[in-house]
Amino acid sequence: MATAVSVVAHVVAIVLYTAFADVLKPDAAAFRVPTETESEQGIDVIRLVDIEEESIEAPEEPEELIELEAAEADARPPRIPGPVVGELVPPGPTAAERLRPNLRDPRLWARLPDEFYELTIDEREELLLAGRIAEWYDSLAAVAAAEGRMTDWTFRDGEGGRWGVADGKIYLGDVALPLPLAFGTPVGKRDAVNYRLWEFDEIERQSQRFLIEENWRERAAAIRARRDRERAAARPDTSGIRHP
Repeated sequence: MATAVSVVAHVVAIVLYTAFADVLKPDAAAFRVPTETESEQGIDVIRLVDIEEESIEAPEEPEELIELEAAEADARPPRIPGPVVGELVPPGPTAAERLRPNLRDPRLWARLPDEFYELTIDEREELLLAGRIAEWYDSLAAVAAAEGRMTDWTFRDGEGGRWGVADGKIYLGDVALPLPLAFGTPVGKRDAVNYRLWEFDEIERQSQRFLIEENWRERAAAIRARRDRERAAARPDTSGIRHP
């Protein structure tokens, strides 16, 4: 009896729930097939079709794959038909490579002298500083030598004589004359040369004095003219003529 009452109560509850579901939960989605107009609002319905197991065919078993064995690689150089001129060998090191020290050079692995280990830290720093200074002087000497070669206008003849101009000197074979050239006063002409020098200096002094005096005269004339204009402007007009 209790079971029958429970079943009836459940059936009534389900019927009432389906009847008032839209009223109690208006936002709930109803599981129904939409019409043509409702399908445009974004509701997609997917139909699930049952497929019988007998209609599915099992794939065929794959055939056995044949394993291919790679042949052994032949590292021997190919034979070129024709006469053999010579054997191809890699080129040897160049002259620069032979002179450049490499890892097999014993100088790179030589032991330092015992005196180096006896030096203090200050003495080692002094040696390093002296080496840097020597390199700097060497670079300056190289720059000076390059500049000297640019201003060297000399050439040597077959006997080793130097001819031309360089280092502020004129080279005439084995003789070098300094520049500028200065010749002494001839014998017996010293008084005449001194008089001409004094005369030239006196002319220069008089010309400079004339220029200074001329400048002073021009300045004085300009000052007097300015004062005359100022006095004429400050003098009262007693002529009685009315100026427009």
